[in-house]
Amino acid sequence: MSGLAEISTAEDLAAWLKRMNLSISAAAEHLGRKRATIARYLNGETEMPESVGRMAAVVEAARRGKPFENRGRSAHAQFPALIGFR
Repeated sequence: MSGLAEISTAEDLAAWLKRMNLSISAAAEHLGRKRATIARYLNGETEMPESVGRMAAVVEAARRGKPFENRGRSAHAQFPALIGFR
């Protein structure tokens, strides 16, 4: 997943919150976690799973308008095939 931010520590997550201008509650909503869980990641009480860091990186990239590398066909071009249209 090149091109995505590396978010793997509590410090990275705190910096992400600041870059994204998100509250802990808003971050929890974006990341599919409870507010208390995000707070535990931030204070180091609970180790943050890699999946949370990856999701945060994808959310950031999506906000910037470039969520993924170009892999040939765009997601918009692939969508009709995904839902059964050609």
